[in-house]
Amino acid sequence: MQILVNLTFGELMNEFIIRFIISIFIFIAGIYLIKWYARKKEWDGSTRPAFMVSLLWLIINIPFELFILYFLGNNLIFDPLRIVIEILISRIVVAMYYNKKFAESLIFTIIIQALFYIVATIIGFLLGVLITMTTSDNDDLFSAGLGYFLCSMIMIGIIIFYVNWGDKMQFVKEKNLIILIVTIPGLFYLTDLFNSQGEMFIRNLGNNMFMGIIISLISSTIGRIIAQKIVSFEEYRVLDVLEKDKKILEVNDLKVYYALLGGVLKRSFGSVKAVDGITFNIKTGETLGLVGESGCGKTTVANAILGLVPKEAGEILFNNEPIPNEYSKFLRRKIQIVFQDPDASLNPRMKIVDIIAEPLRNLLGITKKDEIRTRVLKLLNEVSLEREHMDRYPHEFSGGQKQRIIIARALASNPELIILDEPTSALDVSVQAQILNLLKALQKTYGYGFLFITHNLAVVNHISDRVAVMYLGKFVEIGETDQIFSNPTHPYTIALLESRTELDPSNKEISFVIKGEVPSPIAPPPGCHFNPRCISDARTKECMHETPHKITIEEGHYIWCVNPPVWMQKKAALEQKESENLAYDN
Repeated sequence: MQILVNLTFGELMNEFIIRFIISIFIFIAGIYLIKWYARKKEWDGSTRPAFMVSLLWLIINIPFELFILYFLGNNLIFDPLRIVIEILISRIVVAMYYNKKFAESLIFTIIIQALFYIVATIIGFLLGVLITMTTSDNDDLFSAGLGYFLCSMIMIGIIIFYVNWGDKMQFVKEKNLIILIVTIPGLFYLTDLFNSQGEMFIRNLGNNMFMGIIISLISSTIGRIIAQKIVSFEEYRVLDVLEKDKKILEVNDLKVYYALLGGVLKRSFGSVKAVDGITFNIKTGETLGLVGESGCGKTTVANAILGLVPKEAGEILFNNEPIPNEYSKFLRRKIQIVFQDPDASLNPRMKIVDIIAEPLRNLLGITKKDEIRTRVLKLLNEVSLEREHMDRYPHEFSGGQKQRIIIARALASNPELIILDEPTSALDVSVQAQILNLLKALQKTYGYGFLFITHNLAVVNHISDRVAVMYLGKFVEIGETDQIFSNPTHPYTIALLESRTELDPSNKEISFVIKGEVPSPIAPPPGCHFNPRCISDARTKECMHETPHKITIEEGHYIWCVNPPVWMQKKAALEQKESENLAYDN
């Protein structure tokens, strides 16, 4: 065989070694690129298929590099042929590992190959200069190479900062891809200068760096403009009025466990079952009150819905779609929370207009100052605050006003579900009434769904449509508010209602106290968890080892108990006796 170009064997081997090293870098970077793009396409984002596709590319690329260099020479005109063959073969592997059709896998492979080419170009620039400066005995050329890398690093740093700078750029998901693309013109310019100037590059370092930065800023500006034009922002509109009685949240058999770690190696020796298999749903225009003693898992339920703690098992659906482990911006807009302590929720160094504007900037993409102030003023008016409150700091407000500001911030992103975690516990009674009436008015107007977490049963009776009673990570009773307060059935619910404090000047004694202590969630008692504290007449030995089951009291009213209440047992016995008498008469 005869080499078709005037290159020595040594020069060909040096060129092949350079391409081989670039191919290894691309193989490693390719695994991450393929995983990233597969997740973007909502395909399998695991490492195995990405590794296999990138490995096949490496296996195909290296022999082709050797073949082209040896028989066809170092000529870029033959690279398109190699790329086409790689795309066709890689498409088969993509279709096989990702189980996709011809068109989908072909587009996927073409885009990945384009990313490979961009990475190869950048690595080729840097590696070519590195080899030139290390294989030469000229100290001036070595210094020029160091100057080249200094300019390159400064230029890339400026590009990374400039591409990520600005409120709107946070909505662009492909910022890393933009950085890769806009880096090429500046690197190409610097590499061309290094090849033409040689050791003179270091003497012209200032001019070279200045021009490289200018070219990078121009290319980065073009990339930013294109990216911001194609990204879709949600247009802010007047607060939505939601369709009533539409199921927005559904929780099925939710379990949240906290691992217990101990020893030198921090090994797990157990878990705290903070939430242990609860099921409920919330509709638009409805408030579900979640009550129970401290430590029963109420706030953990809220954190699991918000994605702040991982769930052990179960399913959480929002608008019939599963909530992923990593919250999207859409879910951040549609599910909001009002925390218990308004002081801890407000940044003391920010003005109110900036606090409420954060969701407008970060979730809705609004950046114009006049438009932001207009929207913030409308939100403040919704919660009965005025224009003069916009430019004040949080410490200038009362507790009730701070809670109104938190509510206004929650409304800013047009939510559908609002989680209220003890929003009135730190407020005076008169202020509590104002906040509750405000929430009810907003819900009546816009149809929000509320999950209201509290200890105050009077508040629950005032604001909730349905009530769920929780004890040690489990529901013990759930039903309509009137059903729970007029016909409490589970012993724990009865005990909670009887332990309410009432304003009676003639009676200063505490009328009722639930006996015993709440068991440890690390080692709860077997059977019914409430069994050691239960004083019900229906309590039997079975309560100590049998798991409570769901019992229907009436339509929409359920308890979880081992034995039905005494009145239900008597009713069932009476019905059975009547049926026997009827059968005897017949």
